[in-house]
Amino acid sequence: MKPYRAVFLDVGDTLMRPNPSWEHVYAMAFEEAGIHVTVEDLQRALRAAYRHGGWGLNDGFEPSEEATFQRTMEIDQMALSELGIGPMPESFFRRLSELFMVTSHWHVFPDVYGALRDMRQRGLILATLSNWVWNLPELLHALDLVRHFDFIAASARIGFEKPHPRIFEWALGRAGVDADEALHVGDHPDADVRGALAAGMDAVLIDRWARHTPDELPPGVPIIASLDQLLPIVDRRPVTARAS
Repeated sequence: MKPYRAVFLDVGDTLMRPNPSWEHVYAMAFEEAGIHVTVEDLQRALRAAYRHGGWGLNDGFEPSEEATFQRTMEIDQMALSELGIGPMPESFFRRLSELFMVTSHWHVFPDVYGALRDMRQRGLILATLSNWVWNLPELLHALDLVRHFDFIAASARIGFEKPHPRIFEWALGRAGVDADEALHVGDHPDADVRGALAAGMDAVLIDRWARHTPDELPPGVPIIASLDQLLPIVDRRPVTARAS
């Protein structure tokens, strides 16, 4: 087997998560708008909307900031319909975007910084590879994470979302590595694991809350509970030194 040259990492529930949850940040926006919605109802509505909202679109989409906002607003409006709330003005969704950029609304998992440092010391090319809106680089900069990565791959800036092979191919091309020299780590069995495997890469499922079992995954895919458990997996295929 070739040594690993690159590791790609999902963001949400891999590196960090909203504090205390996605739904709580949405609830802040609703509270400011004078609307009371329970966190439980929000969770149900958001899951339904994003499940049917087109993640993993076959034909891709326009990779621009405004197109991303409009698409996200459309999916969030679907969640509002699930809650029986009429259409909200665009200003509501602009404010929601602002709330998701507040650093105190994010929790970076404590194992992340050390694991990123150790992988950098091994000479690996590191990148994020995430289904995320346009401003992911700015958010990671504010959280002091961006400096650990060679590049940030957000689906909104590429035009395809995991598990579509094009987003993985884009990242491989940017890293300048072959698929069998790259490892992808993420929390979703389909978007992250099966998507990466279909692109010819190795995959690891990070499962911080023990939600999954090995029989849910293709044979041989490791499950880890934190990023520091990734290092022994990487070390099984010694890393070649970076070209200067």
